[in-house]
Amino acid sequence: MSFDGSSVKQPTAEHFRDAAGLDMFRLRAGTAVVELAPGRGGLITRFAVAGDEILFLDRGTFSDRKQNVRGGIPVLFPIAGRLTGDRYQVDGQSFPMRQHGLARHASWEVIDVQQARVTMECRSSPATKVNFPFDFVLRMVVDLGRAGYRTLAIEVTIENSGTRPMPAHFGLHPYFLVSDQDRDRVRVEVDASYAYDNTSGESGPWSGELDLTAPGVDLHLTDLQSQTVLLHVPGRTPRRIEMSELFTTVVIWQSAMQDFLCVEPWSAPGDALNTGVCLRTLEPGDSLRGEVILSV
Repeated sequence: MSFDGSSVKQPTAEHFRDAAGLDMFRLRAGTAVVELAPGRGGLITRFAVAGDEILFLDRGTFSDRKQNVRGGIPVLFPIAGRLTGDRYQVDGQSFPMRQHGLARHASWEVIDVQQARVTMECRSSPATKVNFPFDFVLRMVVDLGRAGYRTLAIEVTIENSGTRPMPAHFGLHPYFLVSDQDRDRVRVEVDASYAYDNTSGESGPWSGELDLTAPGVDLHLTDLQSQTVLLHVPGRTPRRIEMSELFTTVVIWQSAMQDFLCVEPWSAPGDALNTGVCLRTLEPGDSLRGEVILSV
């Protein structure tokens, strides 16, 4: 359904079912609209302001529940990226974990709806403990109702609800709508000192230069000097990504001949459950909070 938000004055939220029968929520505020699918991993599927579509979504992968969704803003937990050998160890025991973790495959529960604000939870279960043997609550607030109505705020809280220390690695994977033919004119401003190229395996100080015309890009930027990233898309208002201090890594990823560019805030570099680099550990009863704000 197309919606430009021009007639909406007050922030609202509505529940609906899409063409594939998925439960969805639509948030509206001013000229902005957000749509999300709790049952598809808490996925934010759409963010638009005054008709400016900010996110890419492959509807085919979204409708097919057997596929990983390509598009929107997938939630990455308890890992972001891929583990070496797709495994990690806890107390000498090895556990398998597929790329980007469990949360994006889970059905999230909506626990609160207020105006243009939805709160969802993903909780540990016997099924999650096969791969991640910890009790946890992952809570996410999707808020479109902040001043100006040109901002999508995503607040996340990770809680250790168990009885032993728990590693916590979290990320978001926004797919920004960028035409493949415009790649040579797209710019990404990230103030970082170090880069790891996951395609070539090379690493070292980062010059700030980024070639988005390459067949594929998978660049991991660390040692951030600023928590703000700017994405410049030709003919569109710059996309501004502001991250709280939880996030230490920005991943820039794209696939050849696709109309998207991913700019991903992660709390630690890939393979953190094995390397321990920037990995946060929560003691029983403790929680960790972070926030990412997308605005135009």
